[in-house]
Amino acid sequence: MAAPTTQAACSNTADKIDPARAPAALERWRRAVAEAMGGDPGAPLDQPDRRLLMLRVFGATRRLAELCMTHPDAAATALIDGASPVLAEAARDLTALDRGVGGPDALHAALAPLKNRVDVAIAIAEMSGQWSVADATAARVDFAERMVETGLRWLVRAAVKRGELTVEDSDNFLKGVFVVAGSDFAHEDLSPYGPLDMIILYDEKAFGGPTARGADRIFVRIGAEIREAFEGKPGEYLLYALKTPLGSGVGGAGYADSVARVKATAGGPQADALKMWLGSARIVAGDRTAGGAFLEDIEQMVWTDNPIAVEALRNFVEETDNDPRGPFRRVAGLCRLAIGGLRPVFRTSSAREIFETAASSRTLAKDVARRLVSGNELAHIAVSRLQMMKGAAVSGVEREDEQRALALLCGYCDYKDLDAAIQGARTDAANTLRRFASGPQAEIALYRGAAETDEGDADKLEDLGFLNGASLSAAVDNWAERAEGRAGEKRFSACAPGLLTAFGETQHPNDAVRLFDELLTVAGEGHDVFALVGEDAPQRDGLVDAFGSFGAAVAPLVQSADAAEFFFEAPGAETPQSGKEWLSRFTPPPAKGKTALADLSEWRRDLMARIAYSAATGASGFDAAVEAFEDIHVRTLKNVFDIVRQTAPGAEKTAAGKIAMHVFESDGPHLPGAATHVGFISSAQTGDAGEAFVHRYLEALGELGEGVFAITPDATHRPGGVGGPIAPEVAAFKTYVQSEAVAHEQIMLARGRVVAGEDAAAECAREALRGAVAGARRADILFRDLDRARAQRMRREKASSDWDIDRLEGGRADVELVVSTLIYKHASAHPFVQEKAPGEALEAMARSGLLPEETAQALANARAFWARLQLVRALSGWSDPLRAPVRRRFGSLIARAAGVHKFDQVRPMMRGYADEVTRSYAQIVLGRPSLNVASHAAS
Repeated sequence: MAAPTTQAACSNTADKIDPARAPAALERWRRAVAEAMGGDPGAPLDQPDRRLLMLRVFGATRRLAELCMTHPDAAATALIDGASPVLAEAARDLTALDRGVGGPDALHAALAPLKNRVDVAIAIAEMSGQWSVADATAARVDFAERMVETGLRWLVRAAVKRGELTVEDSDNFLKGVFVVAGSDFAHEDLSPYGPLDMIILYDEKAFGGPTARGADRIFVRIGAEIREAFEGKPGEYLLYALKTPLGSGVGGAGYADSVARVKATAGGPQADALKMWLGSARIVAGDRTAGGAFLEDIEQMVWTDNPIAVEALRNFVEETDNDPRGPFRRVAGLCRLAIGGLRPVFRTSSAREIFETAASSRTLAKDVARRLVSGNELAHIAVSRLQMMKGAAVSGVEREDEQRALALLCGYCDYKDLDAAIQGARTDAANTLRRFASGPQAEIALYRGAAETDEGDADKLEDLGFLNGASLSAAVDNWAERAEGRAGEKRFSACAPGLLTAFGETQHPNDAVRLFDELLTVAGEGHDVFALVGEDAPQRDGLVDAFGSFGAAVAPLVQSADAAEFFFEAPGAETPQSGKEWLSRFTPPPAKGKTALADLSEWRRDLMARIAYSAATGASGFDAAVEAFEDIHVRTLKNVFDIVRQTAPGAEKTAAGKIAMHVFESDGPHLPGAATHVGFISSAQTGDAGEAFVHRYLEALGELGEGVFAITPDATHRPGGVGGPIAPEVAAFKTYVQSEAVAHEQIMLARGRVVAGEDAAAECAREALRGAVAGARRADILFRDLDRARAQRMRREKASSDWDIDRLEGGRADVELVVSTLIYKHASAHPFVQEKAPGEALEAMARSGLLPEETAQALANARAFWARLQLVRALSGWSDPLRAPVRRRFGSLIARAAGVHKFDQVRPMMRGYADEVTRSYAQIVLGRPSLNVASHAAS
């Protein structure tokens, strides 16, 4: 590791770090803990691993050891209970500073104790192994954002009170003022002491009156003050080091500027460095609406109007520095700059997320990505713990005692071993950077001129995708005998030419052969099965696609002669084209009798199989299939509820009359494979009998089918969570809504729909659900919490590929979230949006002027598009092309579901819908203004 790049508060002439002093320091710390906490925790601190950790802290660090002595209770709490309680307390104390007054010295004095406690907690959580590197950096970034927000509000409010700035709304004095962050701050790779790479931007038009012309001077001073508040005076330990891409930073230069000047600079010549910084920046404080509009303008400028020059990218790749994290950051930065224009997810992701996303999209090899992730974590651990040791934003160490201490902190016996490991990881990252920058052409040139060999046509059954050619040959011989009885001396190939090849072009050719064989068996002599698959047979392609792609779903149709009659019905206009038509033509069996559940299960399987077959053949559209599957699912939930209630014992039956069930529509259409989120509300006290009835109902649902026909009920969204009552009373439910339900559950409640229960109980539950949306929380606070939860979910549950549409940014989950947000926002004033289907609700909101018509139509189209693709994936059991390459016929089926002609056109459609949903999310949930002229005109 190289020499320090920043001066530490403690000079190199300070006392050496001596591990022999650790035992005495540990005892002094224990006494300080006992005094601060009102008693020594005793055994929890005496565990060998925790004692060793604290000995390491006092024997190998200088600044962290001092902070542990200064804040012993924070260190003990983090060691015993984890860092979260300390961070939560610090966040509350930070919120209390909202009305603070004074200059940068006062701001520094107010922030320093909170920052120090947070540093102690995060450092101990990371070093003890409770938190990973990613968890620690994410926590540091989150708290740094809060500190920047607090500092900005503090200093701007002071300028407004002094009369230096004139604002229209004193409660919204940050209008037009925001902080743009880049580098580690934007990418969640922040070290304990930074640096924070950021700019304070302001809109000159937001400040009127005679002070408008002096806004530049005021904000330059505010930039200097925030630097002074964060870096402190000479001789003090800094909170964070600060950096800026504008100016030198001396005297506050470059830390604050106007939006207009930054746009003009970025749009001018020789601005590639600034454009690269802004292209991957994000808003961390201030007016996020104005900040979002600014970033949208910058994105258009950087990625479309005036792209970054190739020479600037080459210079970026060739940069060198002494920071151990340098090569990894350049690999991640090259991905951001090269791919971020087409895939915005790369622009502000952390290095780890970029490596993993690049591997999932085959931009990087998976083994290379794993090495980059591991090497980057090691480099970050070394820098992070070095900063914990020295209390400054440094990245290198030279003194022998500090080298030995850093090796101990990183778990190495000797510094030479640590340095060798870091240098090896840096070399590997540098090699990856060179290969990534040059592309595959350099290697391809080595093979140029090699003889091309033709693979030839497939001449084995296994080449077509069949697993066992011998068993398949036996099955074909049996088919030939059956065909000979009907066609005389004709060979089987004459009755069904190319049938095996057609089966081989499907996604599951073995299922196709098995189902066709079963159809021949159950059809008997009464029907000519070969007429369905003849050369000119109109049903041939549909049957092949259904058997080879939706085999598990259509299997019930070949299990009996009566069910197989469906294949021989002449298709026509009588084929149902909506969910209501399917249910009116194939009504469910009565919810009575000993075999009611079995009859209902058989009806459901048979009808789902018919719909899947009709969708595969094109007799009905995929939109109709989605609607039909949803209607069947809801009807099944209601009928099972009625059946279980009728067959329940006396006490349970009485309790069941007071219980109503609702489903949450926020997770999208009820398609096969998706969890069914249900809830129960009791209109009166039902006690153990009500709980027993609901448990009996959930067990009945779980036993209703298997595989593609399985129902997975989920009743965890309720008061008390998984440990609370399943069927709470109305009063408990209302308390849950007011105080316990998190943001995601609040949004789910807006889409709750009662589907089963006696009329009185159902009406009571319906009123409770309506009340849940009548201002349980302020919408802006809920949307902020919702966005944070979504960001955490996307970090934790990353999309495995572009086809993981439930986790894809802008995918099915996001469009449902946007629709749910709109319903939550407008349901209290317009209850009709809560009662209608999502498409109808969007149309109604557009007609009422609550939503631009173009936005409503775009959301409805996106929701229908993702639902059709999800249905195809669920019925076929297919995940993505990386795990199972798409065969020709299945690709055509996916294209038909997507509404395009070729499979190659599906992914561009997916990206287009994802971008449209992401923009709608930014406008509706985050409150960013729309840049669409039509939207402005409509509003």
